[in-house]
Amino acid sequence: MKLFYLFLLLCFFTACTSNKEIPKDIIAINRMKLVVWDMIRAGELAKNQYIKDSGMVKVKTLENFQQVFGVYGISKDDFYKSYTYYEKHPDKNKILMDSVMAFAGRQRSLLYKKIQ
Repeated sequence: MKLFYLFLLLCFFTACTSNKEIPKDIIAINRMKLVVWDMIRAGELAKNQYIKDSGMVKVKTLENFQQVFGVYGISKDDFYKSYTYYEKHPDKNKILMDSVMAFAGRQRSLLYKKIQ
């Protein structure tokens, strides 16, 4: 009987452990937010520069992405491994995407203040 209660207690603690920590080999949300923001901007820059040449847009976008990886000192594999991790964890992905959107809003406000 004691073994049964010990088993139940072990199951209880295992079920209640939180999986909120992000593995060390995954880019943290605060840093990933900046990388994703710059990736979005890099893609939009390429689209705006080569609006009439769709083949060149793809090439330039990939070049811009490599520059973003260089700025943050990460590799393409590091980024996509982290991005895939966040896609597989919707709770963390929501936090990441909400952070990106909030950051974009702050950047937009700063830009409007400079214009005025």
